[in-house]
Parts: sequence; C-alpha cells; structure tokens
Amino acid sequence: MAHKITVNGCPASPIQDYGKYLAFNMEGKGSPNAPKGIPFKSNAITYTVVLSLKQFNKLNIVQEEFSQRRFVVQGPCLDIPFEQCTGEIGVICMQIQEIEEKEKEKKQSKQTPKKGARARKQEETNPQEENKQGKEKKQILVPKGTRDWMSLEEIKVPETFLQFTLGIAKQKAVEESIEQNGTVDKPIIIDPETHELLDSYSRYFVAKKKNLKRVPVHY
Repeated sequence: MAHKITVNGCPASPIQDYGKYLAFNMEGKGSPNAPKGIPFKSNAITYTVVLSLKQFNKLNIVQEEFSQRRFVVQGPCLDIPFEQCTGEIGVICMQIQEIEEKEKEKKQSKQTPKKGARARKQEETNPQEENKQGKEKKQILVPKGTRDWMSLEEIKVPETFLQFTLGIAKQKAVEESIEQNGTVDKPIIIDPETHELLDSYSRYFVAKKKNLKRVPVHY
C-alpha cells in the first residue's frame, strides 16, 4: 500500500504541462517512512507532485503566479519512478489547497457582516462584473517545448508567410486552444538572433487576431 504524504510550501520549480496532467516540484524536510516518535534530522527532500489539469483549474490561479503561492498537497507516494519525476519522491496529488487563500477566507468571513436583501439583489444584477473577474483569473498553461515568452511586435514576419493562405480548420484549432488554455497550443518557432518567424505562422496569425500580448516561442 502506498504511503500517504503531506507536503506544504511553495513550488520549487515551474509547472510542466503533459496534456491531461501537470507536474511540479516541492521541497520538504524529513523522511516519509521514518517511524513515529523517533527524532531525526534530515536534509530537504524534493517531491515531484503530479496533479490533473482539472485539479489545477479549480485553483483559479494564473500559472505565472503559481510558484509565488503556498499550498498543502496530500496524496500517496509513487512506488516506482517515472519519466517526468525529477524529484527524489513522486506524489500523486489527491488534494491540493492554497494555504493563504484558506486563511484569507476565514478572516473575511469574520469581518464581513451579513448582507441584507437589497445588497444581495444588487450582486445578482451584476453578472457582467462576475464574468469579468472570472476572465481575469483564467490561468495560462505553458505549452511543451516553450523556451521563452515574446510580444508579437518583437517577431518579424517574412513576406513569404504574409502571402500564405491559412486553412480554416487550423485556425479554429488554435482559437480553441487560446479559449481553453489562454495561449496557442504550441510554441511559435523563431530565430533567436533576428527574431524572424521560421514556422507556426498560423499560430502567430490567430494570436494577433485574438490580441494576445505575449506568445510562447521556441528557438
């Protein structure tokens, strides 16, 4: 039976996107298999946490801010190593919760008075404001192979690409990725020195059409 592990703290590495699941590292002290009641000293242990995309989406945290937050992660450790496990111990995330957010909710519940019927009615009549807040919290997933993020203005597009006719099916696939993940499905290929576009013009085109500020790139 797999040993259950509880790790808390800030992520020690960027999130790695593997499609249906994500992985990141956390650091903790002590040995997960140490007998109870026996004091010991141990160096920090690196845990590779594996969680589903659905679990991450429930956190409502932008991926760029993820490493700055503190979390409590619980789940069984892996008995066998796997390719994406860069830490000493792998953990299958069964539950993840932001520590600061939990404490903030408790303080707000004590400080915030009960709202009357008029206040509740005003909140119910502002669905546009709620939708706006939801869009601001939408997380951006980093596509596999991303080396850097760059603004569209920095990318130079050769004339040969501008004359290219894009397929509707390809444009639709990229648009769906932007709606779901906040960015294009794969990095845009550019020259690292000249910033000239070498491939993935369709993703560049749709990203510009959707007014994205930055896009993932690969050299």
